[in-house]
Parts: sequence; structure tokens; C-alpha cells
Amino acid sequence: MTQMFVLNVLPDLGARIRALQDAAAFVRPGGHVVVATRSPEEITKAAAGGSWTAHHDGYWSSEGKGTFQRGISAAETTALARHAGLAPAVGAAGLPLPGVSHIVLAKPEL
Repeated sequence: MTQMFVLNVLPDLGARIRALQDAAAFVRPGGHVVVATRSPEEITKAAAGGSWTAHHDGYWSSEGKGTFQRGISAAETTALARHAGLAPAVGAAGLPLPGVSHIVLAKPEL
């Protein structure tokens, strides 16, 4: 299962946890979820260049369209994932992706 650029567009913590819980519901025990978000550095750069308005813990990238962005690190995704019953996968290799934070999560075996 993949969850690509979802967490970073949700404007509140509860919605981010629910999104991970929803992803976990589609994964069998022992299965994996790959989560990718825009990195904090990427969002900070985009916000400065786009004159985005601060909102809660991120920015409105377009107030008129109601679009929100927040940079989320792999460490923060890990903390959110624990609330959804997921944990970092042991031995999962990472990829150097500029502007992207990502992590492979595992659903515990029963």
C-alpha cells in the first residue's frame, strides 16, 4: 500500500492519524505501507517563494482553493504511525528523494 503526499495536505493532527489508520486497514498483518510527504525544508522554501499564509502548523498554499501544505519528516510520520498501529519496517532501504520525506511502515503480525 502506498500513501503519497496525503499527510502533508491535511490541516490537523487527527486527520493525519485517521489517514494512516485508513491505510493500515487495507494492509494484512505483516504487510507494509510506504508513506511519502513533502519535507519540512521543501515546504518552508515553497511557502517563502509563494508568500503562503501561515495556518495552524502549516500554510495555506491557496486560501481561495482551501489548499493546505505542511512539511512532515520521516520521524514525525513514524510518531503518527504508532497511533495508527504501524511501526517502521525493519531493514527497509530508503531512497534519496529531494524534497521528499518517506518511510516504510509495517503492520504488526498477529
